[in-house]
Amino acid sequence: MPRIAPALVLAVTVAFGSAACKREAPVPPGDVAARLTVPTAAGAAFDPATLRGKPALVVFWRPGCPHCLAELPEAARAAQDRGVTAVAVQVAGSAEAGQAVLAKAGWTGPALIDDGQLVRGLQIKAVPWTLVLRGDGTAKKAWLGRQSYDTLHGAL
Repeated sequence: MPRIAPALVLAVTVAFGSAACKREAPVPPGDVAARLTVPTAAGAAFDPATLRGKPALVVFWRPGCPHCLAELPEAARAAQDRGVTAVAVQVAGSAEAGQAVLAKAGWTGPALIDDGQLVRGLQIKAVPWTLVLRGDGTAKKAWLGRQSYDTLHGAL
């Protein structure tokens, strides 16, 4: 049996792993922004109308997900650099754990806590699941897995 060089194995693994991280996902139909009616981490109601009129970035995530933890600061920076709102939707874990993660990531946008209605309604199977919304609330792009600053910035 031929021996495969460790460098070749590593290169193939990295290539496949990187490709998986940039996987585009099907765009959910309809007005996604209008569905973001779950409470904020502070317990207040979120008004989806605040997202109208310009693009927005929405990241569905959970504390403890390493890919989520890596994407959140990139998403926050991309949205800030483009002058759009970034919304973090926590799909699992305590609000306190989420707030600590978002503070460390430099998140300044709305932080929402999903009670399961968004995960079920949007059929989210894994996180991070990231959307770019148009000004009318419909989704322009969707990705499954960690996205880079360049990918997010370019899509906004």
